[in-house]
Amino acid sequence: MGIELDMIWLEEMLAGLKDSASLAPYNLTLYRRHGGEVAGAAPFRCCCSRIQDPLKNELARRFFVKELDLRFSAGTPAVCRYGGAFFGFLVPFSRSGYDFCLVGDGVRDTSIDLWQLAALSQLGGAELFSLFSHMESLCIATVQEVEIALREVVGEIDRIPPSPPPVSEITVADQTDTRLAEVAGFLEQLDRSRTITETVAVCWETIGALIGFPRTAIALRQASGTSYAVSGIWGLPDDLGTLSAQAIGCFLSRDKVKKAVLFDAQMRGALPALQATLTTCFPLEYQADRLGFIALIDTDLTASDLLLVSMLTRGVASRMAQILKEAEQARSSSLSGRLMSLTHTLLHVESKEELYSTVLEIAADLLDASQGSIMLIDKDGETMHIVFTKGMTLHVAQCLPMKVGKGIAGKVAQTGLPLLVNDVEKDSRVAMTNRPRFKSKALICIPLKLKEKIIGVVCLSDKANLAPFTDADLELLTSCANLASLMIERTLVLEESDRFEQLSVTDSLTGLYNRRFLKGRTEEELNRSSRQELELTILFIDLDFFKNYNDVCGHIAGDGALKKTAQIIQGSLREMDIVARYGGEEFCVLLPGTSKTEALVVAERIRYEIENEKFPCAVTSSLGKLTASFGVASYPEDGRTFTALLHASDIALYQAKAGGRNRIVAAQPPPARLPSPIMQPPPTPPVMQPQPAPPVSRTFDFKSYLEATESKRHNG
Repeated sequence: MGIELDMIWLEEMLAGLKDSASLAPYNLTLYRRHGGEVAGAAPFRCCCSRIQDPLKNELARRFFVKELDLRFSAGTPAVCRYGGAFFGFLVPFSRSGYDFCLVGDGVRDTSIDLWQLAALSQLGGAELFSLFSHMESLCIATVQEVEIALREVVGEIDRIPPSPPPVSEITVADQTDTRLAEVAGFLEQLDRSRTITETVAVCWETIGALIGFPRTAIALRQASGTSYAVSGIWGLPDDLGTLSAQAIGCFLSRDKVKKAVLFDAQMRGALPALQATLTTCFPLEYQADRLGFIALIDTDLTASDLLLVSMLTRGVASRMAQILKEAEQARSSSLSGRLMSLTHTLLHVESKEELYSTVLEIAADLLDASQGSIMLIDKDGETMHIVFTKGMTLHVAQCLPMKVGKGIAGKVAQTGLPLLVNDVEKDSRVAMTNRPRFKSKALICIPLKLKEKIIGVVCLSDKANLAPFTDADLELLTSCANLASLMIERTLVLEESDRFEQLSVTDSLTGLYNRRFLKGRTEEELNRSSRQELELTILFIDLDFFKNYNDVCGHIAGDGALKKTAQIIQGSLREMDIVARYGGEEFCVLLPGTSKTEALVVAERIRYEIENEKFPCAVTSSLGKLTASFGVASYPEDGRTFTALLHASDIALYQAKAGGRNRIVAAQPPPARLPSPIMQPPPTPPVMQPQPAPPVSRTFDFKSYLEATESKRHNG
């Protein structure tokens, strides 16, 4: 309470002196040093002031501060001339165990020494002509007038009691309680603020209520983190420009913060839009994180005011940091939700082409970009091709030559490092002429990676509002690309798995299914036919004298004949029918829901097509033509299992071979088995059993039969 009581008392003393008409033009500054400290070792420090003109006070401070100890030792009040044209006075005294020096300054002589003024302008960083015009407006006084003011000050100081009156303790307590209540109210309002703007507004109102409404500027860190936007309040322009992270140091160096300093040339160069003489800067920092600063312009604060504003700015910085953290958490949560939605969408994509389209559409939507492309690196690792585009024709884009290492996309593909460019013509990393198809000069390009391997790039350009891309856009697109890379890898793995699965069930020469697949599919169809009481027929096909064909024409021609036969068979079937290469020159056809009679029509059509096909070499050689023999077996009369049906059709095929080839033979049901002799019933009159029909050659004309059955099969 003792120190605070002295401060209030001293400020009241200065306020009383300032009210005097003869002292009104002067700046009054009181410096103090503790009485127990060794003279010359401990400097005098400013404890309170009443400033009429900040610039005059700054010039006087440079002159008086270094001589305060010497003047106090002399113990005599004195009038001083400094700077070639300025008058001031100094009064040393002691009270309450402290050494004091009261300095009065701020009036000038009738003449102005331009040489001294030039030296002052260089020392303080001010422009000479602006300083000269300011000096001309100062109050003019003579030495005699300054001496009169000095005697008045000495008289007032002599009447100051050795210690402050006890009654002022009540005033101090009241003022302290009032300020504490205002600070408590400020902190409550601060806790309720939800935005940076609201937080700053609460701070302005509190500063205005406690110490008046000085011209104030605030610098706030922008989203990029590399610059600070400066805005003015209370008599200053709204937009004062931008400070780089390096330039902000000239406002927040240790020798300048939380004290009134001259607005020097370095500050003016960094912030030319701000017109000021003095600045008092308070950093907005929280846990070493520099968020900006608050600057009070052309205002000289008392020690208690400095302490108060410092407390307020610390509270503001803490709340701002909390708001930014909450915003980051909300953004991360929102991003997580969007990425989860993106994952859900990509998981339902059915093809690689659809995946590329979806990834690009989502990436463009996230960044509000109107143009973009996905490029993949070719197997040679030297070239790239565009797989999907937005805002340009894919066919035209695919004609553009692209090399890894060349151009923006090529560099990203080569280095694996993302690239954010907001001016392709001025950015030294790019330095290229903007192409006509792009509306803006800004673009963003990131790599697509599978583990550590770069497989391509995603490029976006032309935001809808033509605004530049930000670091937040880069972070968002990187998250999207990482997820897209995982989905691309998943799709490639699935495609590879499907390819291997397809290879395991298909014949590499003809592309038809193989024996393994045929067996499994036939068993499935037999189960279905049993449940639904449907018929099912198998055609077993074998090319006639194919060994001779291979011997005469060669194996390459033989492979071609097998491929052509496979195409003929497939072209004669329905989509639901299955054809497989059973081995060598043998083929097997599965006809679900087809009776033996209907199957004979299909077999004849295939036989006719093969017989009339002009196979290479067969026509020009002694072979004449290539033909096929057929065996036909149906479920359920010829067998109820795959093995039984295959055996029945195989027997019918051999019968066709034995009957002269180039024909169709249908399997005949096995003869009915006679009962065992032990279980024979009593003798009955003999009954004539039907004899099995001999194998029937199917080479007769089927044209009339085709007309009657073809429509029934395809419609049923």
